[in-house]
Amino acid sequence: MTKAQLQNIIKTGENISIEFKKCQKELSQTVFETVCAFLNRSGGHLLIGVGDDGNIIGVDERCLDTMVKNFQNTVNNPQVLNPTFYFSPEVFTIDEKKIIYIYVPESSQVHRYKSKVYDRVGDADIDISNNHSLINNIYLRKNKEFTENEVLPFLEISDLDADTFKKARRLASVWDDNHSWLMMDDAEILKSSGLWRKDTQTGKEGYILAAALLFGKGNTVLSCCPAYKTDAIYRNMSYERFQHPLPTDPDVRYDDRDDIRVNLIEAYQRLMTFVNRNLPDKFHIEGIQRMDIRDKIFREIAANCLIHREYSHSFPAKFLVFSDRVITENWNKPAGDNPTTIEQLETHTKNPIIARIFKELGWVEELGSGRKNVQKYAPLYYSDYKIAISNEDKFVFSITYRDADEKANSLETADNQTNKIQRLIDELINDNVNDENRPINDENCLINDEKHPINYENRLINDEKRTINDEKRTINDEKRTINDEKRTIKKELSKILLIIIDNPGINRKKLLEHLNKGHSRSNFYIKLLKDANIIEFVGSNKTGGYYLTEMAKTQLI
Repeated sequence: MTKAQLQNIIKTGENISIEFKKCQKELSQTVFETVCAFLNRSGGHLLIGVGDDGNIIGVDERCLDTMVKNFQNTVNNPQVLNPTFYFSPEVFTIDEKKIIYIYVPESSQVHRYKSKVYDRVGDADIDISNNHSLINNIYLRKNKEFTENEVLPFLEISDLDADTFKKARRLASVWDDNHSWLMMDDAEILKSSGLWRKDTQTGKEGYILAAALLFGKGNTVLSCCPAYKTDAIYRNMSYERFQHPLPTDPDVRYDDRDDIRVNLIEAYQRLMTFVNRNLPDKFHIEGIQRMDIRDKIFREIAANCLIHREYSHSFPAKFLVFSDRVITENWNKPAGDNPTTIEQLETHTKNPIIARIFKELGWVEELGSGRKNVQKYAPLYYSDYKIAISNEDKFVFSITYRDADEKANSLETADNQTNKIQRLIDELINDNVNDENRPINDENCLINDEKHPINYENRLINDEKRTINDEKRTINDEKRTINDEKRTIKKELSKILLIIIDNPGINRKKLLEHLNKGHSRSNFYIKLLKDANIIEFVGSNKTGGYYLTEMAKTQLI
């Protein structure tokens, strides 16, 4: 939310999705009645410090921090708001007055404030606790709109993975030593998290789809969502180069891939392992704390890839990494007619229950924090970046970047670097292959010597000429074989050098894995580069890795 957008909301006035509260020193009960009504209806904007007529009154600055803290404590207290929800209040200054802004999304669950159900009608919050018909209508609407709510009456606790529950408790305890899950068994965790419910339309009770997706065994997840998978692919080339390859580019489908078909808790960890394996690690000092900014940015992107997703569709999610771009693709239920922007990324959570479990595990923070972290830390990770979002049938998020450190340390452009590598390899190949070529050249000289007197004196008959031509064809075939071998060597040596440039210190096992699980002659090519003093192995066999030599760096630069 920007200041200009907030001012436009104030000008619009109160309606079904906008509510003003003139609280200055403490929060009134009606603030939470509005939160409950927005959650149960279609979400909305709550502004504290604004009068009903849109006049900006402002919040007492001495009470500001206390009011924000009290708001957070209340919405996270299941005895007051049930189920609980997570928000990220923002403070704005307009006309030198402080306003607290809270975006409340539509929830997939029915919420109660102090045991009462509120719904939004026009610009009013209505208590419908005694009107069971209206409450049932809310349940029916939410079951239809949020796939994660589907009741699976035949799903049993034995279909879920006990090790995943242990992992969830361990992760939750990292953030809270006294987390309530530590005192619960597996079934209690599911019920307290809203993963067991009754379908008011059919009367059936059971665990919902979100329970299977989060904690299910492998076969359970796939039986509930047969087409579910997340395809993580890394290609060591630019996105444009992949879209428009050169004729000389090798036919490489991918350099690394993980086909993920496991529950979402394990899927998130595998996605982060994939990120750590294929994206550069960078740190930032914030205050006195050393921060992993790769983790800050991409844990949000990986979590969103799993949370903001329509699981009823067969389209597989994709997590694509290129040398200059990261792209995620999900099937989508568009949120209205307005296009989603990075500023509005958090405003329509497609699976709020799954999002809340990720919050308990410490993988996402308050609502809206993902967008803020990407915007805050992306300039520190990549000096030149651009975020693009497509929110149609597919939801596509991409971050395009150019690494300033890489650009400064290595070498004008990728094309220039490739040309320099090719020149270096040409010299190496010529030194090693020309010896094989010399016997052919010598033989060719002898033939030419024989041809010279033939042509000059015209003494050989046509049969002898045909014999010479046959010999020339044989020589040309041998030359083509040698040239093919040279091209193969150049291609493999280039691949090794580019891998080591992108991954200095890579060990032998990882290097061979990058070379398509170990080319049959990979060790020969590595030795060729070492003997030519282009690469070197530094350190012990267990902990060491390959680097460019100073000589090679000088020639490449």
